[in-house]
Amino acid sequence: MSTTAEPQPSTRRPSPGRLAASVRQAYDLAIAGALGALFGLYLYVETVDAKSVYTRDALAGAIIGGATGFLLNAWGPLRDGSWRRAALATARATPASAVGGAVGLVLGELVIGYFQGGLIGRASSWAVLGLGIGLGQGIADRSFQRLLYGLIGGALGGFVGGLCFEALRVALGNRFGLSQALGIVILGAGLGLFLALVEQALRRAWVQVASGRQEGRIYLLARSVCRLGLDERADVGIFGDSAVERSHAEIVRRGDAYVLRDISRSGATRVNGRGAPSETRLSDGDRIELGKTSMIFRRR
Repeated sequence: MSTTAEPQPSTRRPSPGRLAASVRQAYDLAIAGALGALFGLYLYVETVDAKSVYTRDALAGAIIGGATGFLLNAWGPLRDGSWRRAALATARATPASAVGGAVGLVLGELVIGYFQGGLIGRASSWAVLGLGIGLGQGIADRSFQRLLYGLIGGALGGFVGGLCFEALRVALGNRFGLSQALGIVILGAGLGLFLALVEQALRRAWVQVASGRQEGRIYLLARSVCRLGLDERADVGIFGDSAVERSHAEIVRRGDAYVLRDISRSGATRVNGRGAPSETRLSDGDRIELGKTSMIFRRR
């Protein structure tokens, strides 16, 4: 039986720290991307000794791309204390980012050759590399939205990283090693930053945890059916709340509408302070309570 719950004005509250949560997300991903790219560069320098330019590029792209994709996808689950979720995310994203990075850097060499070097040539080359690494975001989440955001964010982050690398190389008097390290860090940070900014600009629906262990965390509702619960494979994993079941609820997209479906055995699901029926149509700003955890539903 489908029921539409009318929200009570007295229980509607703005999403807590919405701007702060968005800034935190962008900051976290920028740091994760920078650390991943720097670690990848270190591994490449210490392990690769190939004479062929294309072999070096493929290996460099694979190692840097894989390391960057690994940390970008592991950062959120590790922040939640969910090791299994981190392992599941990175198991899909790391190989995809490695392959994308390898292909992207090899193609990037062709691009920079076409432009015969220069600022735009380097920026365009690294944008191709960023496209390859960003591809891993969509593959990790098996979501077309994430794939689109990853491609756009990756291209923008790579372009900015390439500009900075070439500018630093010239400013430092062709000290390639130092400018390369700084450029790679900026590339990784740019990837993470632009991935977050693109998602925040283009997202259509999401939830923000208002109370509980993950307070402030934002989860994109990128699939037609998003599962909420204690299960680490859930789209919105809720941890540290003994009253939440492994599969507690689902948010289903039906055309232009979003519906909360209670699938818990206990029925401990509420919307705007009221017990939720089997299905409840959601409106922007609705407060969803699962066990002792509450979150705010947002949409554009």
